[in-house]
Amino acid sequence: MRITILWAALLLFAHSGSLWAEFVEVAPQVKIYYESSGQGEPLLFVPGWMMTSGIWKEQVATFSKTHRVVVMDPRCQGNSSKVLAGNTLQQQAKDLRRLMESLQLDGVTVVAWSMAVAVVLEYVNQFGNDRLKSVVLVDGWPSMVKKDDWPKGLTPEETNRLVLDWENNRMAKTNEFVDSLFTTERSDPELEWVVKEALRTPTTVATILGYDYFSSDRRPLLSKIAVPALITMTPENKEVGEFMKSQIPNSQLTVFEGLGHAMFLDDPKKFNERLAAFLKFID
Repeated sequence: MRITILWAALLLFAHSGSLWAEFVEVAPQVKIYYESSGQGEPLLFVPGWMMTSGIWKEQVATFSKTHRVVVMDPRCQGNSSKVLAGNTLQQQAKDLRRLMESLQLDGVTVVAWSMAVAVVLEYVNQFGNDRLKSVVLVDGWPSMVKKDDWPKGLTPEETNRLVLDWENNRMAKTNEFVDSLFTTERSDPELEWVVKEALRTPTTVATILGYDYFSSDRRPLLSKIAVPALITMTPENKEVGEFMKSQIPNSQLTVFEGLGHAMFLDDPKKFNERLAAFLKFID
């Protein structure tokens, strides 16, 4: 009932001209939910692990005044179809491509957060830079696999413990995860909303996606990004950002001091100003 009411409300906004909410079928019985608002050059915002389109509320409010802003729920997240197959980042990249094609998004800037950074890397690996104008990579790692030349990641044993702990203790781990996203004070209702949205992704799907992200080394794919790129990082991930900048031609790095993983909500004004400056720079 709650989803039905939400859908009716979104349609009401759609008819008012300020927002369009719809689904795109990306595979048989798999539909991806998206919202579109504003006019102009397209910005496509992709949320991270378990997150939903609503996480970008502050960016939608700002950039829909000057751009066509599209936000989406990846497969098995939010309002999108819950399915037992195709829950890989490679498939999410294919879904992203189908969404772009269906909405006729060309010359699009993709803003990808956290795990979605790996989805962008899977996209350029499969489709090159087609349909892309630029990318914004928000506090995501190209690899979380510990190696001699990459000591920051996880060993296979650590990854195994992490995903099993997540599978067995979903509620507790989700609350810990959401608490870790912010450095600024957040209200209890906001934190509860983020937890509730995260829990809409089925546990086993979240575990599989997490395993894909934590156990794959996508560093070789960074050099395939041939469009301008903005990399934004927390201070804790500065060295990762510097490595990414060294591998991506025509890239910029910004480290947001004092902000957490969800920096675009921690200080939306600061994040939006940096994104706006980047969009102006590439025009």
